[in-house]
Parts: sequence; C-alpha cells; structure tokens
Amino acid sequence: MTMQETNRASEFREIHAEILSTMERMVFESENLHVQKFKDGFQDVGDRWCDVGCRVLPVISSIVETKPDSGSQVERLLSLVINYRECLFWEQTYTKADGVVGDALLSGYAFAEISGQQGPFISNQLRTGVGVWAPHVEYPLHWHDAEEIYWILSGSVRFQVGRDRPKLLKNTGEIIYISSSVPHSFETSDESVVMFYLWQGGDLRQVSTFEKKIS
Repeated sequence: MTMQETNRASEFREIHAEILSTMERMVFESENLHVQKFKDGFQDVGDRWCDVGCRVLPVISSIVETKPDSGSQVERLLSLVINYRECLFWEQTYTKADGVVGDALLSGYAFAEISGQQGPFISNQLRTGVGVWAPHVEYPLHWHDAEEIYWILSGSVRFQVGRDRPKLLKNTGEIIYISSSVPHSFETSDESVVMFYLWQGGDLRQVSTFEKKIS
C-alpha cells in the first residue's frame, strides 16, 4: 500500500468512526424504549474496520439541498452525512432485473452502511447506516427477519407498519420501530428524505421479501 493509499484509508476510517460515534451517542441518549434495545449491539463494533472505498450514486446530490440546523445529535449526524457524502460507499439492494421494485425507487434511493457484515466496521450483531430517498418515491410493502429502527434525519415520510395498518406521517427527528418479520412500507412526498437505520437479529444482509413483484 502506498503512502497516499494509507493516508486515504486513515482519513476514511476517521470519517466512519465519527459517524459511528454520533450514531452510538444518539442511541445511548435516546429515551425511546425500542431504540434502547440496540445499545448492546454497539459493544466492540468499532474494533474491526475495513476499507470499503467510496461510491457516489446520483440520488446523493439531493442531500445537498437539505439545511441542517445546529445543536441536536440528529442535526449533527445529518451534517456529517452532507459533509462526507462523497467519502461513503453508497449502494442499492435491488436491480431492475430483480423485478421487485419500480424505476422510481431504483433511481431514487441509496444507502451507505457504517457497521455490518460487510463493513466498514465489521459486525455480525448490528447493522447501521444512512439512507437517502428522493421525492415521490415509494418503498413497497416488504419484510425481513431483523428488527429495525428508522430515525428520520431530514424530511417527512408516510410509514405503514403492519399489512393492514394505515400510513402515518412521520417528520424529522421521529423514530419508527419495526419488529421482526412485520410488513412495512413508506413513501416520500415533495422533498428528499435522509434516515439513520439500525438492524439487529437474523442475517444482517438479508434481502427483503416483497408483498408483490413489480413487472
């Protein structure tokens, strides 16, 4: 590894560590009983790091349009995502060939993992990261084995948790908890949405099961 590569890796690790530390602080300071269930997952999560590199997807440009204030940990995490958006590895779970989601979602979302089975911080217990969704995007009804937290950093979104439940409007700072295998969906409105997510239990890279496929 060249000196330049070593310096780049060191810089990326510091960035990931700062983001992870802010996430951990948010969880430990939260009084939400569902969020508190994820505390133990942070134990030793920062011990193993790997250089996953960086990748930018088109939807990431919408993050620049958000305007975080200062003060809260929610705003701090959003600021870190904005400032370091080009230093993260943004990815997608699905492709057009899978035939399970539509073009609007495929062109309008991305997520960057911070801890999990594929790193950058290696963990088989806790998956954390941030996701970005463009305006007017629907994430169809789906489910997975892991229990999950969505924590809205910016924007508003209508969430459905439970197959027969109504969609409820959730705004910046609000927390949505989803139990294992509970069907859930959401849709964005006129603005992009940035969310901090946490997974634990089961296969942390499990591909979700969808209620129906989109042809």
